[in-house]
Amino acid sequence: MQTLDWIVVAVYCVASLGLGLALTKKASSGVESYFLSERRLGWWLAGTSMAATAFSSDTPLLVTGIVRRRGVWGNWEIWALAISTMAAVFFFSKLWKRSGVMTEVELSEIRYSGKSAAFLRGFKALYWGIFYNAFVMGAWPVTGLTKVMQETTHWDKTTSIFFCLGLTALYSTLSGYWGVILTDFFQFFVAMGGAVLLAVYSVKACGGMAVLVEKLSPTGKLNFFPPLEGAHSTAEVLSSPFGWFLGLILIQWWAWKNTDGGGIIVQRIASCKNEKQAILSTLWFNIAQYALRSWPWIITALASLILLPDLADHERAYPRLITLLLPAGVRGIMVASFFAAFMSTMSTHINWGSSYFVNDFYRRFLRKDAEDRHYVRVGQCVSLALAATAAVVAFFTESIGQVFTFILNLTAAIGPVYILRWLWWRINPWSEIVAIAVSLPVILLRPIVFQTFGISHNLTLDLLFMIGGSMIFWLPATLLTPPVPEETLANFCRKVRPPGFWREWKDKSQRWGPSLRLWIASTVALAATTAGPLEWMLGRKMEGFLSATLAVLFWAYTIKGLNNSHTDDVVSAVDVDNLSRDSA
Repeated sequence: MQTLDWIVVAVYCVASLGLGLALTKKASSGVESYFLSERRLGWWLAGTSMAATAFSSDTPLLVTGIVRRRGVWGNWEIWALAISTMAAVFFFSKLWKRSGVMTEVELSEIRYSGKSAAFLRGFKALYWGIFYNAFVMGAWPVTGLTKVMQETTHWDKTTSIFFCLGLTALYSTLSGYWGVILTDFFQFFVAMGGAVLLAVYSVKACGGMAVLVEKLSPTGKLNFFPPLEGAHSTAEVLSSPFGWFLGLILIQWWAWKNTDGGGIIVQRIASCKNEKQAILSTLWFNIAQYALRSWPWIITALASLILLPDLADHERAYPRLITLLLPAGVRGIMVASFFAAFMSTMSTHINWGSSYFVNDFYRRFLRKDAEDRHYVRVGQCVSLALAATAAVVAFFTESIGQVFTFILNLTAAIGPVYILRWLWWRINPWSEIVAIAVSLPVILLRPIVFQTFGISHNLTLDLLFMIGGSMIFWLPATLLTPPVPEETLANFCRKVRPPGFWREWKDKSQRWGPSLRLWIASTVALAATTAGPLEWMLGRKMEGFLSATLAVLFWAYTIKGLNNSHTDDVVSAVDVDNLSRDSA
């Protein structure tokens, strides 16, 4: 890092802090403003904020490690999740918006009732908003940016962690959700620009795309689908890379924490003006998340295999290329883009976790009648505490990829219950409580059981063990405890109008067939849009053309379907306001 680089980074940091200070008064005007921007966001702002949050400082390093270890096909660990995030577009976004919640855990006392529902709400507020959230922040974005700062500035780990977290905690605490949303908007494009910039320099250093393809084609790193060669029995198929792929697309996408949208996505949906804006925001998020951001990271990771073939820590290859390839000034832009990615993710997590604590624990159980300004101050204190806790976690994290896989496995035990609560009337608070409580013991027990019975580890069996191991506890808990009172179920169905099995409470006029067809069509369109540019850049012109054709056809069908949506499926802004007041 030279003087010009530091000037670029300093300008970016000052601009972010300035925006935070400018929005302090607006953010502090009330709880709805501090945590939801008064529910006034359009789809383009909310969707870009979702994408900026997912575009974190750790993600380029995660993708680089995946590509270097496995190849392009390794990205199915991320891509497969698009099946569920596209389901959030056409199924769950409208359900969340109709519920009128401020946070995901607030649903506990709308879908259920009684003391068990109240306990579940408070428990989830602390479990997801504080403990899980602090772990994720420290293990992913903080660790990612720390590695970048160590490579580019040669700072030690302590200095890197406290500098990065201190800056973000300050501006996000001051500006609240308004600052998060507005900075996310320009941070996303700064981060994307930096990613494209490094990809261009990396390919140029390799001698061009033709040289890159020529050198890597024999290695199998350019393949989009994992190999199946040499697997003859079922056990061998499941243990092969292709078996890993099957586990992702058949199981993983519906067996994880965010299978119905997840807390951060729910916060963005809740802040939209109306249901239509919520649907469009989630759709735009998926396009930006998978189709736009994938190719520059993958191209850079492939180039690193040629430029840095012997680097032991695969995740450090990405920041190492910044120091090796970029000239002064451009290097500063790249580091600033990492700050943008980091700050967008961290500010969201800090604000989101604080909203859980304030709305679903402190205001619900400790102090119900305080003024809004009091709750905002509590939220600001919690934000600072979350940042400090994330710093502690970061000190003990080395591999982003290992933590990512662990989280997906751990929350596989919870995903089925989160889907079923929208589909089956018999799910009750104890279903969720037990599923969450047993997830950690089950994952710790898994290696012992596999070793005892001589079972080889593979993704499919790992996931099935988590799903089945938790189900033998939460299903009996569901059936042996009292069902949710009929009045609560009737009110929930009247308010949310969910699909599935709800006996006499279900709205028979609801038509979910069009949503199902749009979900399938848009998922195919998204996959083709993601694959097409990569296929074209890797020299596979025919495959790229076919992907582009599929994308055009299926996006055309999706857009037509969205335009022809029945008015019954769209809740007006007035209805949303009424739902919000009812919920409050």
